[in-house]
Amino acid sequence: MKPNYGLTIVKDFPVKGVNFIDINGLLNDPACYQAAIDKLCALAQESVPADALKTAAIITPQARGFLFGSPVAYKLGLPLLLVRKKGKIPNKPFSFHITNEYDSYDMEVDSDLLAQHPHYIYIDDIFATGQTLAGIQEALNKKGKKILLALHVTAVPALKGIRQSTPALKNLPTKEIL
Repeated sequence: MKPNYGLTIVKDFPVKGVNFIDINGLLNDPACYQAAIDKLCALAQESVPADALKTAAIITPQARGFLFGSPVAYKLGLPLLLVRKKGKIPNKPFSFHITNEYDSYDMEVDSDLLAQHPHYIYIDDIFATGQTLAGIQEALNKKGKKILLALHVTAVPALKGIRQSTPALKNLPTKEIL
């Protein structure tokens, strides 16, 4: 059995029927947080061919994805692109729409920075329905870019069927550390 690294479930948050995975316990324990970052780095290095890794960048959605994508980019020496909610990217934002299990919103990424890299490693905290990842994957495809690997701290097993039936996630390698 995998350790939970301080992750807890909060029922009916942020809306009734959603079981929210709280990462605060993991972030509050330096050893757990360091271990999580180290495992994400190791998975990226094991899963992406070395030549592709050299030309890749990390792409991560706000806000909790930033907590994991940023240190991985730092440790692997890779560029970092932040995906933010509309109105937060000041320089030539490339906008796209995302609908997930309890919300719908527009996201943006800096189009000049996006143009600089052919490949991406996506990093986020929780792999739930996969709709954030699917929206970002579709947006990158429109720009001729590719996600090589999607890494998550953990996944919600009960939502695996939804993820598997999402066309944008077909043939996209995904892995989680917990």
